[in-house]
Amino acid sequence: MATFHSFCLMVVLMISFSLMLKMGLSDEVPAEPSPSPSDETDYAPRPLSSYEVYLQHCAAKLYPDCGDQVFSAIFFGNDTVSSTCCEKLVNEVGKRCHDDMTKYSLQSPNLRKNQFQILQRSESVWNYCLYLDHPALQPVHAPSIEPVGAESELFL
Repeated sequence: MATFHSFCLMVVLMISFSLMLKMGLSDEVPAEPSPSPSDETDYAPRPLSSYEVYLQHCAAKLYPDCGDQVFSAIFFGNDTVSSTCCEKLVNEVGKRCHDDMTKYSLQSPNLRKNQFQILQRSESVWNYCLYLDHPALQPVHAPSIEPVGAESELFL
């Protein structure tokens, strides 16, 4: 029994030693298998597209003071936008940036399920702010908002 155990131990040591020697003398390092896309998400930063840079500039006009207010009012419906933030939204951000930021945010799967309500709140916030900033103007209703995922014509 002891000789069988010694024999097995000797075989394992010889195989291990030969593999270590082979790997140490090898010029090529074996490529490790890359994980499948479903196993891990690639969190490496990538360059922003021109459309994303445009949206970043739009958002920068609202942050840090008013971005949270407008975002909460549109996406959660639990905040009222102050007159100061409305003025920024209407005069500095503009309708196109406002709509494009909303549509881009709706690409998130967590927000997409409430797309109809979010688009309605977005339009309501814009009309409310427009009325506060320019009381003589009537709210303008957009004929239709492009489907989620469509980029602004400006950058196509």
